[in-house]
Amino acid sequence: MAGICDNLLKQDIAPSCDDPIVPGFEQEGVIVNRKDIDFSASTFNSTRKNVLEAMALKTGKKGYKVLAMGSQPFNGTGTAFAAGTYRNTFTHTVAFVVLDDGPDVRENIIDGLANGEFVVVLENKYKGMGKTNPGDCAFQVYGWYQGLKPTEMSDGKYSEDTEGGWMVTMQETKSPKSGIYLFKTSYEATDTLVQTLLTEAE
Repeated sequence: MAGICDNLLKQDIAPSCDDPIVPGFEQEGVIVNRKDIDFSASTFNSTRKNVLEAMALKTGKKGYKVLAMGSQPFNGTGTAFAAGTYRNTFTHTVAFVVLDDGPDVRENIIDGLANGEFVVVLENKYKGMGKTNPGDCAFQVYGWYQGLKPTEMSDGKYSEDTEGGWMVTMQETKSPKSGIYLFKTSYEATDTLVQTLLTEAE
């Protein structure tokens, strides 16, 4: 019937023996103010609707590096199914620690995070290098549809987890897709694309 979305299973459910999945993230990510994204110039793959091929920023805008130290970077980050009355969606969570404090940190980072909406790009440890499109599993985008908003921000001066810094948790609710990946041509080309987000767009 015309007008009904294609919500059908399209692949066998089985682990990859040649390229087994591994958990976790790399230590560096990128966070962008959602209002700084040029959605009209950002494009998805023509056949793979959860693969973003270009993530463009408005002129003069840039993203900012998020460095997560420790053995489990961005621990607490993930996706959960959310049952709805007429449509089911997903809740995406991104968690990180700000290992710094002071007047500049609070004004330039904490106060901004408290009331903004964000898109975050994180690099998975699992790259999918043995798949048909090597590297397309590496860079995952959170907050694309609804924006990540803070749900918890705490400064524990005696916290052993934050060393006196900040614990930040952000969520995107009611996302129509379980995940968006950034991938263009190859892992190397996509890595370069991610790095360009850290410089002002022309």
